[in-house]
Amino acid sequence: MIVRRKGGLTEFIPSPQEKRDGLIRDHALGLLENLHQRLARLERASKLPADEAEAFTALLSRMRADESRNLELHASLITSDTASG
Repeated sequence: MIVRRKGGLTEFIPSPQEKRDGLIRDHALGLLENLHQRLARLERASKLPADEAEAFTALLSRMRADESRNLELHASLITSDTASG
């Protein structure tokens, strides 16, 4: 984090590494889901057992639910910080 102070104000600027990490974090779940759908299609076309694909689908839904909870928690923390500060 880059901190810039000007007068009485403090500005926090994300470093390029933090921006990259945020971008990867924001899109990783969608990329995994896209890859999973492609592999599942290939497995169905090859008539392979669907057990592992179904297990990963369940894992993806759990990951999406966790991410939703994290986003809600983050939003509530921001709201409470601005309300109290």
